Amino acid sequence: MACLELLLVEDGGLSRWLSVWFCVAALCVQVGLHADGVRFHGWHPERREILISATGEGVRQLWVVSEPMGKPRQLTFSSRPVHEAVFEPISGKWVLFAAREPKAGPQLFRVHADSEKPLPILLSDAKRPYSHALWAPNGQQVACLARSPGKEGLGLEIFNPLAPRTARRLESLPGGGWSLEHWAVNSGMMLMREEISDAESFLYLADAGTGTLSVLTPKGQSKVAHAHPRFSPGMDAVYFTSDRESEFQQLCCLDLRRGTSKVLIANLKWNVEAFAVAPNGRQMAVVVNAAGVSQLRLLDLKNGELDPVADVPRGVVRDLYWRSGSGELGFSVSASDSAGDVFSLNVANQNLTRWTRHSPKAHAAPGLGVTRAFDGEILPLVYWTPDAKRFKGRRPVLVVLPAGPGMQMRPSHLGHLAPLLEQHGIAVVGPNLRGAGGYGSRYRSLDNGRLRVHQVRDLNVILNWIRQQPGLDGERVALWGDRAGGSLALLAMAEFNAFIRCGVVNDAIPNWPEHIQNAPEWRRPALRVEFGTEWDSKTRAFLESISPLDAGGENLRAVSPTSPVLLAGASAPVIAKALRQAGKKAETVEAGELAGEAGRFLKQQLLED
Repeated sequence: MACLELLLVEDGGLSRWLSVWFCVAALCVQVGLHADGVRFHGWHPERREILISATGEGVRQLWVVSEPMGKPRQLTFSSRPVHEAVFEPISGKWVLFAAREPKAGPQLFRVHADSEKPLPILLSDAKRPYSHALWAPNGQQVACLARSPGKEGLGLEIFNPLAPRTARRLESLPGGGWSLEHWAVNSGMMLMREEISDAESFLYLADAGTGTLSVLTPKGQSKVAHAHPRFSPGMDAVYFTSDRESEFQQLCCLDLRRGTSKVLIANLKWNVEAFAVAPNGRQMAVVVNAAGVSQLRLLDLKNGELDPVADVPRGVVRDLYWRSGSGELGFSVSASDSAGDVFSLNVANQNLTRWTRHSPKAHAAPGLGVTRAFDGEILPLVYWTPDAKRFKGRRPVLVVLPAGPGMQMRPSHLGHLAPLLEQHGIAVVGPNLRGAGGYGSRYRSLDNGRLRVHQVRDLNVILNWIRQQPGLDGERVALWGDRAGGSLALLAMAEFNAFIRCGVVNDAIPNWPEHIQNAPEWRRPALRVEFGTEWDSKTRAFLESISPLDAGGENLRAVSPTSPVLLAGASAPVIAKALRQAGKKAETVEAGELAGEAGRFLKQQLLED
């Protein structure tokens, strides 16, 4: 099975590309259930205007918004969705962006930001996938990662964006889990990150002239995950997050002169998931993931005072950018009343300004709950219930499963699931089964290897929790799963039989041993940490037992013949064939049609007797 090439969101530049085993929806589970809303890509360097992407005629395009709640001006009109973008850092004349081409993978383009008829110009070679493009602070060069075929593999490259044929490879990079993170102001130094697995990653200094790498976080006796490295404005320190000697990602500072590091916020029992240093270097915006809810705070880097920001919608905060030469912080929020909309904070007077409104109407606010697993572990969950005044009686439930290990269901905007809640009264429940991110490294490891079998038992606890809620109908439950979540949904439908009314499965992993074996070589070690070594006979037998299409063809036989499955994605035909051969009901749809068809399917199965 071929791995998918994705753009994962990073603060401060074009997002990184990875060949990984989970799909775009897997990322969206962390920050919102579906990627229907606005994405904030930063401020114009000279004017008070913002760059965003949002869906236009079914395709994500780039737009410029020149004033709060102003009419967006469209910059791109392509049939290929834009993934990430950033203004040229000096004049803002150009916008650098990435769009995925069907054969070559993500490609880099520039477009004139002020043109009446903007025409994108291809900068990459349309032959190889590109990622992590960063403007040099002087706007004269762009650094990126490019993956060449064969032994050349992944490499750090640099070019003049006005003369892209000047591109040259600075350094070849072993493996594939690399990302370009930050380019220092008035310097030729960059920060890079190498990810070995969720539990282990390293930070490096990279010379933009030679490509020479110098490790900042050497390998120690225990595995440590580092993330989000950023230079201080004065180039005397590097800020980053790390779980060294902690269950959670802590905010740290490495003094580049002394070579010593320290934790900036002591006794914080949640992950620091994002931060941005103010241009003056005296203040930092920090986002803390507290049980799934983002808490935006301002940290005084001199005295260590940490102050909350009031009136931010309760949900998920991301995309932090300070406006150049000001004390204004921009960010986006995914919440019941904000489909990724952009807000800005004037830190001097604490005034909060809304810049966009993608969805004209809010949906019901989410709730957070917990229940106990069979072994006493706490199982967190997030849920959305319809208005009891409009929808009488116990309501049917759609359970949305995490799309991959480490994903976290969070109280965000529901995206294209919102009509199910608001128009048809279908409740939505998102469980954080063992192995979910956001609750510490111990909880994150509880699904490693053969422990993964307990996820089905966790799901049984969630189903019992639903039955105990007075407003929910435990007899009308559907499952939705993407990638790993789709595989789990199919296994659960077999385990719980007619207790599951129906399932929606998008691009499920049919067989785990084959998936690991066919993954890119650099990705296999991380998959083996998560699932086990597929060449070991006992481990392989276990992986077959949690695969929808096991070698013996037994795992789907117990799916109820009265519980249909709607399938989409590359694996849909082969899974549908297996279900039909076993006498089960299965429908297939194109991936691009899944949102609309799933709505029809779920209404039919959950609301029509």
